[in-house]
Amino acid sequence: MASMASLLIRISALLIAFLAVCCPASLAAPPLGKRYRVGGPEGWRVPPPVDKEMFYVKWASPITFFVEDSIEFVYKNDTVIKVSKAGYYHCNETVGVGTGPVPKDGSTLFLLDAPGFAYFASADLGHCADGQRLMINVLAAEPPAPASSLAPAQAPTVAPSPPQPSASSFPPGPGPAPSMEYSSAAGTSFLPSFACAVLSAAVMVLAGFV
Repeated sequence: MASMASLLIRISALLIAFLAVCCPASLAAPPLGKRYRVGGPEGWRVPPPVDKEMFYVKWASPITFFVEDSIEFVYKNDTVIKVSKAGYYHCNETVGVGTGPVPKDGSTLFLLDAPGFAYFASADLGHCADGQRLMINVLAAEPPAPASSLAPAQAPTVAPSPPQPSASSFPPGPGPAPSMEYSSAAGTSFLPSFACAVLSAAVMVLAGFV
């Protein structure tokens, strides 16, 4: 009975080693989008009267928004909600996704999870009418980085070699030593496979004694 328990412990240890060698340690996390603070350092607020129509347009215009990006509204004694297109242009919505109609201090983060135009405004209709509203265009996906266009390298000009003396005038010498170099990539791919095979065989052998 004791030998059977010892054998089961050995098989369990080999299985753990097998999984550690043959299975990937972790999965790569998908890249996260960028995060923007609406309005810059001063945050979400009623813009100056002289610039109320263009204040948030100017803030958003240099930025290209993509799906998976996020925008953060930081405010004091205010609110923010996601509104419809009509709610953005007419400032007539007080209910939407966001903080709601009750003013407070805090911050709200919106994930841009769909392409197209997205509209945001203060739930205070007076603030919205004074320019505290934002419209952005969200693109479907960030384009890949352009490949570098490098001109093909020109072959170096080789000068003609001088005539060599006849091989018969020299005594035969020893041949070149055999190379002992190997590819590190091949070595790294071989070792885990070999370890998996050895561990698999050991598990099968020990399992046969159970």
